[in-house]
This record gives sequence, C-alpha cells and structure tokens, in this order.
Amino acid sequence: MNFLHLLSSEAVQHVTIHCLNVPIWRTSEDQPLSQGSVHFMAWSGEIIEAGGEMEPHIIEDSCWMKDGRWHQTHFVFHSQDPNLLPVVNIYNLPKTTLGSHYHLEVGPVCFL
Repeated sequence: MNFLHLLSSEAVQHVTIHCLNVPIWRTSEDQPLSQGSVHFMAWSGEIIEAGGEMEPHIIEDSCWMKDGRWHQTHFVFHSQDPNLLPVVNIYNLPKTTLGSHYHLEVGPVCFL
C-alpha cells in the first residue's frame, strides 16, 4: 500500500449502500443530513463524514424512501491525498428492524 501511495497523486473509491426501508444519509429528500448518517474511516485514520474536511460526493441518495423497495446511497471518495484511501471502516450504520435491511458494496481504489 505504501508503494501505491508514494507513486500516486490522487485516488478514487466508490462505496454503495443498498437499503430497504432504512435511511443511510438523509431521513427525507428535503431534510438536511441527519445526525445518524454513516461515517467512514480513511486509511490514514481520519474520519470522513458529512460536513467534514473530506465530505464524500453523493451520486444517489434514495435510501430515505420507505416504500418496501430496494434503494441505494452511492458515495464517491476522490482525494488529492492518496494516503486517505482505501476506506477501511464504516461507522454509524443504522440499526435494522423487521422489514428493513442493507448491504454494502465497497469498490476498489483507483490510484492515479
């Protein structure tokens, strides 16, 4: 990993959380980010969260919909500091109840 970090000037990683009746980032479309939104730990140990120094780019956030169908929240981490990636841990994942589920899809890191 150190070799990749040294030879790279930036890095990109995608993380998608597929969800069924459970909010991940927002609690509704017109609401601000909730206190319960997920947080990510970078390779360097830094915490990546909403409103933080390296807030992830959100491509899609439809997990707030509770309509009995699967939705997703798609995060993109793009950093000029390749030492931040890959994401090594995800915190504050929601508690599920009967009829709610989620699963994670963590993509590879592209070092540029």
